[in-house]
Amino acid sequence: MRKALIALLAAAITSIAASCSTNNDPAQPAVNSDQASTSPSATQSARSTLTNPKLQPPSQDNKYAASTGRPKIVFDPCTWISEETIQKAGFDGASRERGKDLVAEYSFFICHFSSQLRDLSLLSGNATWAEDLAKVGSYSEPITVSGREALLVRDPQVHRGCQIDVRTKVGFVQMAVHLTDRAPQTLNPCDGITDIASTIEPEIGKDN
Repeated sequence: MRKALIALLAAAITSIAASCSTNNDPAQPAVNSDQASTSPSATQSARSTLTNPKLQPPSQDNKYAASTGRPKIVFDPCTWISEETIQKAGFDGASRERGKDLVAEYSFFICHFSSQLRDLSLLSGNATWAEDLAKVGSYSEPITVSGREALLVRDPQVHRGCQIDVRTKVGFVQMAVHLTDRAPQTLNPCDGITDIASTIEPEIGKDN
């Protein structure tokens, strides 16, 4: 099930990349003023993070990322979120696993968690909110999560999955839930997802 979810997330990321790579695409906005005025030093919070070498994010300093002028990702979902928070959200802290991070024209840091009934994937990226809206807006519902602008996304192409995208200063954090094979067929994948998002959101940090 994890492989299927990773494949779906990879397809979603590829779709964003395709929409962002062509300068003539009317859906592609310029870097917004919030991003232009936000630097990593301005948003980086002094805080403790997990130090397991296997969980560390990749460097964001490469020629592909540098050429875009996009701000660096600050919030890393694999090292910033405490085990207590993950357990409170209903997932096994020991299941924490770094995903296939992307650092290129736009960047995403990815982390996976699991439980008996649900898998959770967290993506923290610097694709803009406008780009996200252009991609998923037609099948999303505007909501707020702890005061943040957010989207409840019900992708018709994702079977037994649901996600919430939460706006940040450099882009957005995606919280994607997918039901496991052990979950009842009658279980709605969106059930409880706003509680999960509200539990995790404080870990992003008020300055991010």
